[in-house]
Amino acid sequence: MTIVAIALAVLAAVALAYGALYQHDAVAGQGDSHNGLSWAHFKELLSNSKWLIGLGITGLGTVGNVVALALAPVMVVQPIGAFSLIVSVLLGIRHRGLKVNRRLVQAVVWCTVGVTIFVALSATTARTEVHLGSDAMPLVWITAVVVFIGLSIMLFFRHAPQLVLITAAGLLFACVATNTHLVSVQLLRAGLDQVTWLNVIGLVAATAIGSWFVQNAYAAGPPEMVIAGLTVVDPIGAVILGSIVLGEAATAPAWFLVIITATGLVACLGVVVLSRYHPDVKDREHQRRVARRTDQLTDTEES
Repeated sequence: MTIVAIALAVLAAVALAYGALYQHDAVAGQGDSHNGLSWAHFKELLSNSKWLIGLGITGLGTVGNVVALALAPVMVVQPIGAFSLIVSVLLGIRHRGLKVNRRLVQAVVWCTVGVTIFVALSATTARTEVHLGSDAMPLVWITAVVVFIGLSIMLFFRHAPQLVLITAAGLLFACVATNTHLVSVQLLRAGLDQVTWLNVIGLVAATAIGSWFVQNAYAAGPPEMVIAGLTVVDPIGAVILGSIVLGEAATAPAWFLVIITATGLVACLGVVVLSRYHPDVKDREHQRRVARRTDQLTDTEES
């Protein structure tokens, strides 16, 4: 079953990359979307065929990932999403004319290698357990806290930087993945009457808010950044929740935890590098500087 789960997770990763390409093009094509998505923008997207195609592809990938989470531990399935970063960069080169520089290659390598080691180690150590009743409540409370933080960012930081948006989205989807795994195992091994519905509510709320962050992140910068955040922050968060809250790494030796921490830091460093040196990010920063200088010259001439 683990082999099937890994195969489904790989297909889901490819779907995520294609879905991101279509949805980013649709969101970025809106006039002032860089200032953040409003409800008016969102209503327009609902009639945008490119955005809907991206939504459908992402939906298929999500279904594949959900099935994979039902067949294998979170620590095995979720890190495989890092493969979508490579696919996303290749799609960017082909369809968006993305310029490849040394820093971009380094960032992709660090993210991919870091998370790949996650998968290799997790597959040999992780184990799945059924958490029923009160045993499932710690995850409910953690999800509630993350959802509350996400809502606070939505309400009070409308123009948050893309790195903040993707980090928040990654943490929310880590909660989604962990709750999905917990509920799926409850359903398959204990029956529908043993499903903890608070976990279901939590994963639905985290999905809705996380999706909002993803769309705003598309408006705030390149899709490769969104994919990098989701495929690094999400699996690292899911691995932490799976190992600590669900006890998937209860039998893991100390050296395992040390290597997991080190590879996680390497992957996170890759995201930070990507956020600073991605060609599209650098072009946007250059445009902002030119606009700022123009405004200063105009103000000087008027005075």
